[in-house]
Amino acid sequence: MSVSNDVIADIAGYAAMSCYGVVGMAEQLQGVDSVRILVNERLRKGVLVSTREDHLEVDLHVVLEDSVNMKSVCANLSSAVTFTLQEIAQIDPAKLKVIIHVDALKNRG
Repeated sequence: MSVSNDVIADIAGYAAMSCYGVVGMAEQLQGVDSVRILVNERLRKGVLVSTREDHLEVDLHVVLEDSVNMKSVCANLSSAVTFTLQEIAQIDPAKLKVIIHVDALKNRG
């Protein structure tokens, strides 16, 4: 089975949004030192999928809640995306590298 990078990005984006502490996916704005929080139909803009020699890299650009433990949230996020891609897209976790970029912190209150 072959799955396009856009579909992988969509799956990864929705998996990321289901994680505690994730406020949204982020899109870097060119020429500006800020990010835009993406809404559901544009999540793939916060995900970069790259095929390497022996593995698939998924870079997630996220905005986290400022009161969370970033290390724990990022570990949970990586596990959730890996599990979801394995279950839905049948991607071997041994050939998947999930890279988390925390682009911003946001206060939900």
